[in-house]
Amino acid sequence: MTDTTEFCLPELADQVTEVKLTAWLKAVGDYVEVGEPIAEVETDKTNVELEAPVSGVLRVIHVAAGTEGLGAGAVLALIAAASEQSDEGGTHGAAPTLTGNEVVSTAGSPVPVVAAHRRNEVVDELPPVGSETDSATVPATPVARKMAAAAGLDLAGIRGTGRGGRIGKEDVDRALAERREGSSVGASVPASPPVGVPAHVEGPFQDHELTAMRRVTATRMQQSKQTVPHFYLRVDCAVDAALGLLASAKRQEPEVGPTLTDFVICAAAHALRLVPGANAAWADGVVRMYDSVDVALAVNTPTGLIAPVIRQADRKELEEIAAETRTLAAGAREGTLLPADYAGGTFTISNLGMYGVESLYAIVNPPQSCVLGIGAALSRPVAFGQEVRVARMMACTLSADHRVIDGALGAELLAAIKDYIERAGS
Repeated sequence: MTDTTEFCLPELADQVTEVKLTAWLKAVGDYVEVGEPIAEVETDKTNVELEAPVSGVLRVIHVAAGTEGLGAGAVLALIAAASEQSDEGGTHGAAPTLTGNEVVSTAGSPVPVVAAHRRNEVVDELPPVGSETDSATVPATPVARKMAAAAGLDLAGIRGTGRGGRIGKEDVDRALAERREGSSVGASVPASPPVGVPAHVEGPFQDHELTAMRRVTATRMQQSKQTVPHFYLRVDCAVDAALGLLASAKRQEPEVGPTLTDFVICAAAHALRLVPGANAAWADGVVRMYDSVDVALAVNTPTGLIAPVIRQADRKELEEIAAETRTLAAGAREGTLLPADYAGGTFTISNLGMYGVESLYAIVNPPQSCVLGIGAALSRPVAFGQEVRVARMMACTLSADHRVIDGALGAELLAAIKDYIERAGS
């Protein structure tokens, strides 16, 4: 009797309900080691490599690359014990052939396959070389795969310069540059407008498909603005003392010195410890108070916005927060974060000050009840008592869910943040 193990989709995180199988890293008939990555899935925030649960031969693939809407527990493939041999002397798992909706191993019986969905239609036969499913098998880094998808590039047509021909960010950048150089000025106008586009729109345009991350972000933010009763509070914080402290730390350790964003994370975590009523969420008609202060930081990436979480930030020193923030931000931009890295934050910070934005009124990310928008630190005349002098000021705007937090509690939290920043943490 054949000894086989089902390769199932694991539960990746509490908030991850569906994923897309983007690529198989191994083919039917390949030998795999336990713990070796053999498939790649895309969640709404990142790409995750799935590891083989046992060593053996990848005998049958049940789910085609490109399949969306997969839930935890779905059987993706079968792995046979390496010692299992066919009557002809080969391993179970010779190259499959596709007949209708089945993957058939030449050494075994037909096995149902979940076909890839495109535009809500089931594809019942192998697509031609260079198609979406073919591209999904091309070796590429997660960030390169996302960039190519966002730009409508076929990975199969890009030359990879990484190890083993793997396509990286630089290869996609080169392909995009070549496409720009080779394209004619302007874009062709469709004979008729796409569904949903007003007929009076004129001029050239291009439609870009949303990445999974941008699609989920768009849905959640729309729901938030429609269902969460937002209110906004703003204070201006004098940051000269804080910037002086950061400059001193930067001189001591130029490569790893903390930033103003790191300092604001510290301030928010400290304030949430002092005002625990704000460290809460709306949970189906009740207010859920959290014991742990887990601060999420919004990070912009090539495929959309993601907010990795600094766990128990109120118990960490500034230098520790700075090191963790650098690691998480790098992972976010490279597409290597795990679901555990961005799930479960209790408070979010979004900083657009580096772009010169003076103030930011952010949208609450449910089920959280607060998000703090940070603006640029700008020099301006400020009255200190009877004296006017130039100081660097930074706007901090709290967006809050009025079902969880009232105005007085929000003001108390914002006052604690301002006090910490202006005292430079002392």
